[in-house]
Amino acid sequence: MEQKQRELIDIEGVYQFWKDWAQKLEKKDITVKIADFDYTLFSRDEQLENEPGLKDNRWDDGPKFIFREIWMMKFLEKYHKDKPLPQEILSQMNPEYDAIITAGVYEFQKGKVCMYRELDPFHTIITANGKDKIAELIRYVLFDLKFLPKEIIIYEDRPHYFIEHRDLLEDVLECKLTIMYVEMDGNKWYSKIEQI
Repeated sequence: MEQKQRELIDIEGVYQFWKDWAQKLEKKDITVKIADFDYTLFSRDEQLENEPGLKDNRWDDGPKFIFREIWMMKFLEKYHKDKPLPQEILSQMNPEYDAIITAGVYEFQKGKVCMYRELDPFHTIITANGKDKIAELIRYVLFDLKFLPKEIIIYEDRPHYFIEHRDLLEDVLECKLTIMYVEMDGNKWYSKIEQI
């Protein structure tokens, strides 16, 4: 387990610290749901089809291109303001303890999530990359929720880090981790939500 932790945070002893902190927390009969944003709650397909140059500027270059060439507020208002989100996942989530998790440039990700009033009640976890979601999920449970749930359900279109670190998450948080692989079909419905 410590090797898995070192893959995420290269500070010796963090795994034991997490384990010790977890021992202080109450276990609750609650299932916590964590939903990724891009391509899990919102499909970016329309943006990629309609914005020349965006397809050629993906990943970290995407936000840089949008800030530089399109203007961020114009982009957010065009593609995110007053747009509906599919409800199949959101309708199952409880803002009291469930959260939205997303990776990328902080201002870009925060701006996207903040355009949806229905997401306001949810805690938002923003990481630099997909791998960082693992440590941030542990921190969210230990230090924000301050209880150990019986189960965590992850909704994610790219779940490989959760699959790779499932044993670490279950060990530290002393709960079952259920990973739901998500494929969107535009922004109206899903083509697939299945447990893996």
